[in-house]
Amino acid sequence: MFDQIVEVIARHPYLAVATLCVLCGLGLPLPEEVILLAAGYVCAKFPTHAELPVMIAWSAAAILTGDALPYVLGRVFGVRLLRLRWLRLVVTRQRLARFDRWFRRRGDWVVFIARFIPGIRVVAFFTGGTMNMPWQRFLLLDGLGIVITVPTLTWLGYHSAAMIEQMIATVQRVERGILWGALGAAVCAALLVWVRRRRQQRQLRLTRPDEAIVHPQRPVQGADQEPPIAP
Repeated sequence: MFDQIVEVIARHPYLAVATLCVLCGLGLPLPEEVILLAAGYVCAKFPTHAELPVMIAWSAAAILTGDALPYVLGRVFGVRLLRLRWLRLVVTRQRLARFDRWFRRRGDWVVFIARFIPGIRVVAFFTGGTMNMPWQRFLLLDGLGIVITVPTLTWLGYHSAAMIEQMIATVQRVERGILWGALGAAVCAALLVWVRRRRQQRQLRLTRPDEAIVHPQRPVQGADQEPPIAP
């Protein structure tokens, strides 16, 4: 998956990173951390296409935009928006109730904590909007988390390009090994099924009694006639 993300980002570095980050804010099942590492890696491999400082700024702005969208939706429409089927796949009523309790217990810092936990960000930001969390407070806490995560992960991807290449090569070898192993297992399973069926058919032929075929005999000529009476 990582090499595919790198391929997409390498074609249009800034636009691709911004699009992916905004989609992640809307519930795309793709960790932002992977995108940021890939963005830093692309800056190291293609310095003429993307520069690290510009990539960090683009990524931070896109992530903040993606986080603000569920917050705005929750603040404007509230739980009525859960009538949409596609949104219920991401924000369920059970999750919304759970985050409502967390907000009441721990306050607005749930937004800051959720920034570091993939999979719950959309629900946390949507819940913050439904609870009429002040937008200045939301931007402050979410922006604080972005300032910590985006430069760190992008920098790691930039300075770990060689290690990432080794990891990609290792993953590709493992994937090829798994593929060949799966094909070999499928062939062996097919051979075993074929041999078992042949053995069962042979046993059926050996245990089945031979059918005796009796041909009808031709009647003897005059056998049904009465013997002549002696004078």
